[in-house]
Amino acid sequence: MSNKRRFERYDNPVGMFNVTTDKKNWYEIGLTDISAGGMKFTSPATFDIDEDIHAVLTIRNKLKDNVLNLDGVIKRRTEMGQGINSYAVEFANLKESQLTNLSEIMFFVK
Repeated sequence: MSNKRRFERYDNPVGMFNVTTDKKNWYEIGLTDISAGGMKFTSPATFDIDEDIHAVLTIRNKLKDNVLNLDGVIKRRTEMGQGINSYAVEFANLKESQLTNLSEIMFFVK
């Protein structure tokens, strides 16, 4: 079976992860995985498909905390039960510096 992913994925990162749709109301999320193309997360909050989202991800490695500010669009929502939803986000307008930073973080935490 071939891997159809365009970017390498980092599973189960450690850190603090928050998202917002209005930059006023923030929600802590469980980050499931992240790549240069997007991320998956779980949350009891409800977001709509095609809703714009802003994420502040503080990914921890052995040396330091790395903070990423990323914008994306909710592409998929799945109800997992017990009031928890799973979301797939596609990053939008990822700048070259953000892509480089994310790649470096993923290299050092693997």
